[in-house]
Amino acid sequence: MKVFSISIGFLCLFVVLMGCKDKSQKPVIAQNTTEAVIRVDGITINDSKTQGNLQLFILSGKEKVSGKRYTTLSEAMDAKKVIVKETGSVNELEIDNNSSDYVFIHSGDIVKGGKQDRTISYDVIVPPQTKNMSLASFCVEQGRWEQRADEMVVAFSSNTKMLSSKDLRLAAKHENNQGKVWSKVSEQKEYLNAKLSARNGYEVDIAANESNSSLQLALESKELKKTKESIYEKLKGLIDTQDAIGYAYAINGEIYGVEVYNNKQLFADLWDKILESVIVEAISEEGEEVMAVKTKEEVLAYMKEIKATDKKTAKKVNAATRFKTIQNEKGNLVFSTEDLGKQQWIHKSYMKIDTTDRAQHENLFLNSRFNIEN
Repeated sequence: MKVFSISIGFLCLFVVLMGCKDKSQKPVIAQNTTEAVIRVDGITINDSKTQGNLQLFILSGKEKVSGKRYTTLSEAMDAKKVIVKETGSVNELEIDNNSSDYVFIHSGDIVKGGKQDRTISYDVIVPPQTKNMSLASFCVEQGRWEQRADEMVVAFSSNTKMLSSKDLRLAAKHENNQGKVWSKVSEQKEYLNAKLSARNGYEVDIAANESNSSLQLALESKELKKTKESIYEKLKGLIDTQDAIGYAYAINGEIYGVEVYNNKQLFADLWDKILESVIVEAISEEGEEVMAVKTKEEVLAYMKEIKATDKKTAKKVNAATRFKTIQNEKGNLVFSTEDLGKQQWIHKSYMKIDTTDRAQHENLFLNSRFNIEN
């Protein structure tokens, strides 16, 4: 009986000790694990997939602009349905839509050719049979102002890439700063050269081509393509088994953005370009300090930073498109593109600016060039 009592005593002590864990100990966040269902505004934030320093969450939900109604700029240019034309102005192009399709141009889309490669500033819906419609643009090829090789100088040949960093997207879409766009293009190419050289064990220069200032040609680099393809293959199928309408992504444990589309087919058609752009961004930031991977709750909190009472601005881009911005003093932003024909938003983008230089961003905030619409 004595031995039995001692055994019971040790068992009770063990149970007590197991129940007395250190409450201050932070939980370890595992990668690619199943968490509780998280929803916001009818959107489900699904479990993430992590590849290296890149973490992707696919968002699923019900679309409000149903059915395939939009042709992407890539598809339209490949099929010769549209012509994107040079105007001789760095910050303005023109487009003719010679088809019966509504063409969707994604902010950050890069058009190749002309006198210099450009990126389109805002999302734009181009109605059927539209002629000479203006497109706000920024140069992503500093220095060239002439024909390149056998490309057309009066028009652009293709759209296969989009801006591949959040800083570049903010410089073009929010800050409207050509100098900063050039600076961020140069910066990303330098980062990519350094990271690819470290990966491969030999010096890589993705800008070694017929136009070394071109972001487009740098993104076409064989060395970059070889690196991103292996990552792409592991992530491309993420939207295949889900009712996907968008994604959130984090690099090195920091949320970089959340993108939601109100048309599933549009998102599916854009996915290849989108995925490539976030992979390139992740490669350019390899080797940085990596924090714990993000949870779905943290993505939800990121999306909820913006309130209905925060500062709103709006711009009518054309007869079919309105671009809206909501911003708070913490630097959180929501860009929203509306299809005026459908009276519905078609694309929402959640981002955050670096508020280190508070004065600069407050000045930008107070002096937005958009007119507020009632």
